[in-house]
Amino acid sequence: MMRLRPLKKSQPGLRLALILTLIAVLATAASTFAQLTSEDIAALQQQGREEGWTFTVGENSATKYSLEQLCGAKEPENWQATARFDPMVLKLDIPESFDWRDSVDLPPVRDQDGCGSCWAFGSMGPLECNIRILDGIIEDLSEQWLVSCNRSGWGCDGGWFAHDYHQWNTDACDSTGAVLEADFPYVAWDAPCGCPYTHPYRIESWAFIGSPYSVPGASLIKQAIMEYGPVSVCVAVNNAFHGYNGGIFNGCTGDDINHLVALVGWDDNQGTGGVWFLRNSWGPGWGEGGYMRIPYGCSSVGYGACYINYAGGVAFTADTTFGWVPFDVSFAATSGLQVDTWTWDFGDGDSAFIQSPVHTYESPGLYTVKVEVDAGGDIRSRQKPNFVKALADSLVPASVAGTRYSTVEVPVRGHNFVPLRIIKVPVEYSGVVDVTLDSFSTVGCRTEYFESQTYLHYNPAAKQKTIKLISSLSGTSPDLPAGDGDVLKLYFKIPTSAQYGDSMSIELDGYGSYYPEFNGLFAAYQPVATACTLSVSFARGDIDGIPGISVSDLTYLVDYLFNGGPPPLPVLKAGDVDCEDDINVADLTYLVSYMFKSGPPPCE
Repeated sequence: MMRLRPLKKSQPGLRLALILTLIAVLATAASTFAQLTSEDIAALQQQGREEGWTFTVGENSATKYSLEQLCGAKEPENWQATARFDPMVLKLDIPESFDWRDSVDLPPVRDQDGCGSCWAFGSMGPLECNIRILDGIIEDLSEQWLVSCNRSGWGCDGGWFAHDYHQWNTDACDSTGAVLEADFPYVAWDAPCGCPYTHPYRIESWAFIGSPYSVPGASLIKQAIMEYGPVSVCVAVNNAFHGYNGGIFNGCTGDDINHLVALVGWDDNQGTGGVWFLRNSWGPGWGEGGYMRIPYGCSSVGYGACYINYAGGVAFTADTTFGWVPFDVSFAATSGLQVDTWTWDFGDGDSAFIQSPVHTYESPGLYTVKVEVDAGGDIRSRQKPNFVKALADSLVPASVAGTRYSTVEVPVRGHNFVPLRIIKVPVEYSGVVDVTLDSFSTVGCRTEYFESQTYLHYNPAAKQKTIKLISSLSGTSPDLPAGDGDVLKLYFKIPTSAQYGDSMSIELDGYGSYYPEFNGLFAAYQPVATACTLSVSFARGDIDGIPGISVSDLTYLVDYLFNGGPPPLPVLKAGDVDCEDDINVADLTYLVSYMFKSGPPPCE
């Protein structure tokens, strides 16, 4: 072993060199772990002026600590392999802006101080917010319990999403669930765990949003915020973020993620393309009362986005949530509280006041169900949006008429009571008239934006085609919202051989193994499909029996009016081109004007 010996007085140069080296090392360490100084802030402000920042920087409650002390998101290696991901197929109408703070007084922004426990605050924050949203109370939960009692090796030097400890993972005391702040107050260091603790709050489940190895799309994160409350996310933090005092942050960085926070809402109309409302854990003296407005995609915000499913002080289930009206649903509620009264809101205007009621849904629609309990004055509630899907969906083609050698449009009206991702329409059109299904279109329809529009099956000999429409192939387009209106237009070509008065049926109820189908996040099912009639009509002005209006029609009409020739074909009204209920010289003049002087076409 090499031993260090004191320097001799005869080695002043070496002594000075070592002292200078030590000073340099200490200076480097101080720089690495330093707070933002007034000189640093001035430099950031100058950088902001040069780069056109739309936010201000300055001293705040976080600048007295270094980023290394504040930012403790440590991404485990290959964590995606065992994580649960929810693809979050879009099923809600996403508004341009949404902020939980507009409807609920969220718990105060917490302050992690100089401990890299952002992972604990970013995990605990959504649970505290959910308790406020669903239970109606503001609860202060213990981040220190997560810091001190987790079994993952996390602490003030960093960690990762800790929702497992609120659902199933046991702490150092072999217990699961969040602990109250009053039972283990925050001390901002790796204090001993000190078992045992009471665990009054747990979650039902949690999941990462989207797919592994990518930041989920903004629309998916928005839906998760609306459906499950504020979500946990990662973000890459730099000095500009550190000194943020307000405004729309655009000092983005491409550095690796290092911080864990929560998102509580968004606004598409702010900034150049929309902003998130980010809830931090650096106290209300940072940013805008502890919050930041940050553009979508800036500094990798949204990486690792995940939601929690919190049941509140009461939970409920149902034997079925899907059916054709009328149908019955048996509900069952549970609570760990000593409940005095149960109050149900079934979403359709009816209610009940027992623990496990049975309710009949008479009208189609999506219904949000809520149960509220009173436990000695402690009011708790649980609400599940769009929980019951009551259906009466249909596909209805419109009856139409067309002339020989023409193409007629048959609109197909779809009435769906739940969002749809896939629509299948089987078309069978054999009959007296030998028509051809020439094409289809969704232009002007509710499904115009659908990304895939193809023939699933085609049998020309049997006059059968099945059309398949898909809203999105990659999750970037929303499902078709519940509604009523055209979803498809069919174009049939009527042959010259067709005779006036002929008709045929167009049926959508299926053939062989092909049936009409509505398919969405909630269920795949067969709507009621009706038939329509396509009939052959006459065309005014086309009066000689040969399809199309030409000089021969003029000759034919002259012969009829002045030479006792045969009447117009296929019916007499074909010669009444001005719709005056008579055939005379005025009709002849009208037809000449149309053919040679750009006059109006024959009336309909």
